[in-house]
Amino acid sequence: MTDQFYIDPEMQPALERMKARMAARTPMSEVPVADMRVRANEDFAPLNANPPPLALVEERMVEGAFGPRKVRLYDALGERQNAPSLIYFHGGGWIIGDLNTEDAKLRRLAHHSQVRIVSVDYVLAPEHKFPDPVEDCVAAARHIHERSDEFGLDPARLAIGGASAGANLALSTALSLRDSGQSWLRFMLLFYGVFDMDSQAPSRKLFSEDYGLGAEAMEFFYSLYLHGADERAHPLASPLRADLAALPPAFINAAALDVLRDDSRALADKMRQAGGSVEFLETPGVTHGYTLLAHEVSAAQRALEASAHALRSALS
Repeated sequence: MTDQFYIDPEMQPALERMKARMAARTPMSEVPVADMRVRANEDFAPLNANPPPLALVEERMVEGAFGPRKVRLYDALGERQNAPSLIYFHGGGWIIGDLNTEDAKLRRLAHHSQVRIVSVDYVLAPEHKFPDPVEDCVAAARHIHERSDEFGLDPARLAIGGASAGANLALSTALSLRDSGQSWLRFMLLFYGVFDMDSQAPSRKLFSEDYGLGAEAMEFFYSLYLHGADERAHPLASPLRADLAALPPAFINAAALDVLRDDSRALADKMRQAGGSVEFLETPGVTHGYTLLAHEVSAAQRALEASAHALRSALS
């Protein structure tokens, strides 16, 4: 039997660095949101230092639900028209993160997939509580689709994706588009998302301590994102509770040492039960957010390559 607490040796140094930072700090629940964001940006910066070169990295603007929002384009092939594309939402618990959070990861994903990536800087809570970030992501996705020619994209080859809270927003955006009769999304790429805010699945307790993101942190994020606990069951906050029929095919990645591991397992199962097509990859020995560590964790690099292959195949 595989040890469910196995830690990839290449993951261990990053885990120890994270534990040391957490031990030396005031808990994030006791820090003003502005300070928490500064602290998070400082943590993400080393993960994006010396990013892989790419032929095209360019910032543009799109129209969100609450005004113009920045997006960043990534393309390994440079300027072109009718490119297959991935609309992407970064992680950060709906509270932190920006276009720089997953910069190096998206460069690697663009390189391996040969797909143009449009990373969206959506509005954050608590300034914009649920459902504002969902509505902002939906508006941005619609703008990108409607003006695909301005972004060099093929409107018939668009995917959506994200990591953690970004995966939650990506799936909720896909649900919103489906429910409004728009069926132009071809694929979903979902990394270790939070899909059920009331989950009592085993991973919520198994990995709530010593593995980075814990159950207490998740509760704190929920408290800032939602107006109240009654919104946890809303299908756009907890998309596992939605009807998952008629969604695009998906590549779902879970981290084995993650409080959110079972959310991804459950999503894959429920999508299949609803008749959907799913490729599910659970990466052993790694923690939440591990795909940001591809510069030092081989398993992260392999997962990005696998997800890139799935993305490229789906949009070919």
